[in-house]
Amino acid sequence: MLFSNATLLSFQDSLPENFNELLAEQAFEPCNAFSQHSFGWVTPMPEGFSDLSRSFGNRTLFCGRREEKVIPASALQSLILEKAKHWESLEGEKPSGKQRLQFKEAALTELLPRALCKSKNILAYADPTAKLLVINSRSANEVESFLNYLRTSLGSLAVKRLDAGTASTQHFTQWLRRDQPPEGFALGDACDLFDPEDSASINCRRVSLRSPEILAHLDQGRICTRLRLSFEDNLSFTLDKDLVLQQIKSETHVDLVDIDDSIEPEVKALAELDAQFSLFSQEMAQLYPKLVKAVS
Repeated sequence: MLFSNATLLSFQDSLPENFNELLAEQAFEPCNAFSQHSFGWVTPMPEGFSDLSRSFGNRTLFCGRREEKVIPASALQSLILEKAKHWESLEGEKPSGKQRLQFKEAALTELLPRALCKSKNILAYADPTAKLLVINSRSANEVESFLNYLRTSLGSLAVKRLDAGTASTQHFTQWLRRDQPPEGFALGDACDLFDPEDSASINCRRVSLRSPEILAHLDQGRICTRLRLSFEDNLSFTLDKDLVLQQIKSETHVDLVDIDDSIEPEVKALAELDAQFSLFSQEMAQLYPKLVKAVS
């Protein structure tokens, strides 16, 4: 699946015509010896292609990469302690809080060149026709960081996150209680229930959400905070209280049997990407307005 998660944002503008060039100005560069993290734009396309965006109709796919150096907390604390003991042996007194902060900065500088790097690609696409920006992440901090870099690249970016506030859990609970999800949606086989009285939570997996047990929990005052749903029998996902789609799965499979076997592998991989992107973005364009209506 091209997108395993989807944070949905209202996107009112069109991308600039020189979008690819603007991304290129902030193309990804790995962390240097003394930087702890780096972010930049990379190609969303298969190996062998270098364009930083891929358009299908009016929809544009692009990708950011975040790289971060991993310094184990134990290694950092050990080096800070070593520096503090060395100070104490020389000065005959314990270092102050300010000096400990200096030891920490010195320790980070010493450890960074030797630290291992981990990286993550974050796909996104803009659909001006559907007024939609979709980011393949369920982390609010990661999404905000991604948007900040995109704003820097474009100069400005007016987006608004789909948000029903605390009302989202009320909607989920009523859909469960009445066995009546919104038009186009169907209940799945999982939910999370939360008890406001004692803050206890119950995770229900692979169960019938129409069972008497689920209704009994709701009758006892528990509310639904995450809910497994399907849309138009094609797409299934878990919807959380922040209206982020998680664990997305599609029942429609991309079929490339008509593609000539003599075509180069990278061209075939690009055709598969286009097919997946076309299918997923079309499903999101249909789902988004119905989801907005359901939680409004």
